[in-house]
Amino acid sequence: MGECEVVFFPDEKKVKVPSGTDLLSAALKAGIFLASSCGGKGICGRCKVKIISGQFSAEPTGKISAEEKKNNIYLACRTFARGDIRVQILPQAKLPEGSSVVLFEKGEELKLFEVPVPEGFSFSPPTKKIFLSLPEPSLQDSVSDLERLNRALRGYGIKNPDVDLHLIRKLPQILRESNWNVTVTIALFNGQKKIIAVEPGDTSNRNFGLAIDVGTTTIVVSLIDLKDGKTVGTEISFNRQATHGDDIISRIVYAEDKEGLEQMHHLVVGTINEVINTLAYKNNVRHNEITAGVCSGNMTMIHLLLKIDPSFLRREPYTPALNFFPVLNAAEVGIRINPAGLLHVVSGVSSYVGGDITSGVLITGIFQQKNLQMLIDVGTNGEIVLGNKDWLICCSASAGPAFEGSGVKDGMRAVSGAIRSFNLFDSEKASYGVIGEVAPVGICGSGYIEIVAELFYAGIIDRSGSLLEKSSRVRSGPDGMEFVVAYGSETGHGRDIVITQIDIENLLRAKAAIFAGIRSLVGKMGIRFSEIQRFYIGGGFGNYLNIEKSIAIGLLPDLAIEKFVFMGNTSLAGAKAFLMSADARSLAEEITRKMTYLELSRENSYMEEYLSALFVPHTSEELFPSIFKEH
Repeated sequence: MGECEVVFFPDEKKVKVPSGTDLLSAALKAGIFLASSCGGKGICGRCKVKIISGQFSAEPTGKISAEEKKNNIYLACRTFARGDIRVQILPQAKLPEGSSVVLFEKGEELKLFEVPVPEGFSFSPPTKKIFLSLPEPSLQDSVSDLERLNRALRGYGIKNPDVDLHLIRKLPQILRESNWNVTVTIALFNGQKKIIAVEPGDTSNRNFGLAIDVGTTTIVVSLIDLKDGKTVGTEISFNRQATHGDDIISRIVYAEDKEGLEQMHHLVVGTINEVINTLAYKNNVRHNEITAGVCSGNMTMIHLLLKIDPSFLRREPYTPALNFFPVLNAAEVGIRINPAGLLHVVSGVSSYVGGDITSGVLITGIFQQKNLQMLIDVGTNGEIVLGNKDWLICCSASAGPAFEGSGVKDGMRAVSGAIRSFNLFDSEKASYGVIGEVAPVGICGSGYIEIVAELFYAGIIDRSGSLLEKSSRVRSGPDGMEFVVAYGSETGHGRDIVITQIDIENLLRAKAAIFAGIRSLVGKMGIRFSEIQRFYIGGGFGNYLNIEKSIAIGLLPDLAIEKFVFMGNTSLAGAKAFLMSADARSLAEEITRKMTYLELSRENSYMEEYLSALFVPHTSEELFPSIFKEH
């Protein structure tokens, strides 16, 4: 078969691959991560590259135009190296590398990350460091080294902690080389106490933990000082698994093969470790000083993180391998902190409602409230929780990746260059807000919501979402009718940015799935929207969500804006609370056991609700009185 050398520009990264290897796989081997929301099936059209020279073959695909083919642009996943080849990576195809990804405007980091831990939680991290100055042994005091250590620990209320053999083997040397002055790290979990490290000297003021949001799209990690609970720093990076699909189903399918599971595990662990490295370097913290971590994420991401076969998550009866996770050794998972460090995982309810939603309920305090509250996490899956201190019910609506900027022509994630807000004047003049205040190169989820709302306000789309020729911006394009959001003279790549008729249909399906999920929960419990006191919007997506326009397109209920509260990254905030407080750890498990999961696919009413919600804003005037009154 022979080997081919593939050189990727502009970074000039070289990699040797067997002849016949697709360029998407070659790029991954070279450490280059390309956008591929379809998992390399040639459907999404996002992994476009330009062939500079060399031998290759390419499968025909409707995602490459005649003009692009003329310019040697092909899909990496459907193009195969047949000899040495030189490839140009197009900017829009490459996933950002490293942490500190720009997902927000300057100064909005606090809004995205710093959700406060609720008051009343005791500060009780899962590890603590104690400095001990031990008396040297003598003929009068000749107890064993371990008993000498334990005797001193009893003065701190720690009696007979467990200890592993490998640490006992090191103990005699450490005690004597340190002149009997040592720092002991104690792990506290499930009512147990365990010595996990003994260090020479006094290092008791250097104990850190990690709160990790294992998201489908992004990985966010906060470094926490376990002496006082303060956040030392927070970093974010794209989840490198995205090269095998934006949605969890694509990743489950890829991971059903043993090699695929191994690869998906290494991609997410590698992303987490890269972010940890950045945090440690920036804050002058050694990896050995990080003694605990907490992971919060959806059930698929956690299965892949722990290298557990996720196959059965997508097959009836949709059962995860486990809902409640034992305390793990971080090194066993591959997380690079202290080799003896602990790793906790926030418990989840079902295959499609994981620890990220448990975290959201914990942080919002829904489970403690007398009045009814609702948590809505908008994303590829729209997870919804309804309830109060007496009961909790939840569901997951499969919205698809449109709100994540995938499956739409000029869609992109909420990074620098994404149009995030939009206003239309007199059907012709438009203004927009762009993340990073740079020339736009695409549209993110919140931008799409505003565009659809503005087109509806202006009468450019009807209630079914069909584009009407009532503006010079409406035209016929290669994919059918489209509306020009930004002309090429205004954009960062010189091309028009558009929303197509197909895009609008995808977005209406996504919003319909989420609103139908909301309606199904409310209907199941026999209540009215007006009875719900507060609606919490979770996830990074909510930071840019315009409530008025979300109501206008029928994504959210038609209620007073004051009822809606943005909560930012509740998954990360829940992981922080879990890390810092035994109360939170106990409550998280209680919340998980309390939540009842409603499987929407088995609810006859859900499909009826979905079909009714496929219009702007809805088929029912009663549900959206303010919108029908104005428009």
